[in-house]
Amino acid sequence: MQSEAPTPMKIFLPSRPLLSALMVAALGTHSPIHSAIPETGAPQPVPAVPEIPPQELPEEQMPGIVLRKLAFDREFDSPVMLAPLPDDSGEQVIAMQRGEFCAVRLDGSGQWRPFLDFREKMKGIVLFEEGVHGIAFHPQFAKNRLFYLSYSQNNPRRTVISEMRASKDSTPDALPETERVLLEIPQPLADHWGGHIAFGPDGFLYIALGDGGLRNDPYRLAQNPWVLHGKILRIDVNGRAGKLPYAIPENNPFAKEQTVRPEIFALGFRNPWGLSFDARSGQLWCADVGQDLWEEINRVEAGANYGWSEREGPAKTPFHAHGDLPATALTDPVHAYTRMRGEGICIVGGLLYRGQKLPQLDGAFVFADWGYGTVWALGIDPASGLPVRRSVLYRKDSEHKFNPTLVTSDVDGEPVLLSQDGALYRLEKDDE
Repeated sequence: MQSEAPTPMKIFLPSRPLLSALMVAALGTHSPIHSAIPETGAPQPVPAVPEIPPQELPEEQMPGIVLRKLAFDREFDSPVMLAPLPDDSGEQVIAMQRGEFCAVRLDGSGQWRPFLDFREKMKGIVLFEEGVHGIAFHPQFAKNRLFYLSYSQNNPRRTVISEMRASKDSTPDALPETERVLLEIPQPLADHWGGHIAFGPDGFLYIALGDGGLRNDPYRLAQNPWVLHGKILRIDVNGRAGKLPYAIPENNPFAKEQTVRPEIFALGFRNPWGLSFDARSGQLWCADVGQDLWEEINRVEAGANYGWSEREGPAKTPFHAHGDLPATALTDPVHAYTRMRGEGICIVGGLLYRGQKLPQLDGAFVFADWGYGTVWALGIDPASGLPVRRSVLYRKDSEHKFNPTLVTSDVDGEPVLLSQDGALYRLEKDDE
């Protein structure tokens, strides 16, 4: 769901095709640079090929960790999210892109059961990034049975954020007739949805939204304070503000500014994918998928601006010759890797490891690349907060159909990876 893909029904010219991305991944080229496709027929200057920068961090293979496939008697069709039920059941719910949700146990038993069937609602929504994007359970789910969904709809094309209840059984099922829509965000194209959602330790719902899909973000939606595209939002689902079906947290960074949508928590994202909160500090982390050259990891702060589309990764973009942000402070990514060195083409977030079984990963940010199937751990100095090394945990071979869509964790904080081919994996200690 994270990369750009061919969408034959688009009104505008397409971004880089998925086929090209897969060919780059298969060939392992060290210079996957694609020239810009203009949104109009006017002649456009071809930007100079940028100089390949030196590698920011040393990279090493971390021994003692293996990627193991979890045994289930079925495949999970394009899984995009895994969310724990906030009770004592030990179940987690997998959200699949085409509308199926299953409650599973990740204890090796292979147990799974239906939770919600949204496939009729998703009927006809078949483009590469369309569909279900997220699920999150209310922190007080055990009492109120509420959970939240993020998905796309057509006619008109839009992102929907909604609330739903589950039954009071010990093995709860969703009750689709209880759905209550909180937000509907119009979308110009069928990609760059973002769409991951998560509750923070403060009890508020965080929502990651992409920039709307147009190459080069020509309308500067990611920087436009009047729209929600290219932003991370923060809302209070327990309250109401006027006729809004939610409330605005009083300490939202722009809550008292008339010139900025008060839901905005942070801005300047292209296609944010993989929200996660550090279980120890509560810090929000997010990966952001790049356009041509850079993939980045961000430590998200209230009110911060992460630069897209004035900047991609650490570099100024060439397509906005006259920047709109002369007096705006931009926040650097914690880490960025580049297609210019053939490191990857589509980042997948991501969690700061705080589990018990893999002490060598403690405090490292674990992330992956969808196209190349590589899994890394970004070692971070706890004193400075800066990355100091990048360790390879797994590198896909040509026979393995592994395209990770999310790096997340089980209820104990141990890493779990979802793959587009329908499988779930764990990172585990290598006992051999």
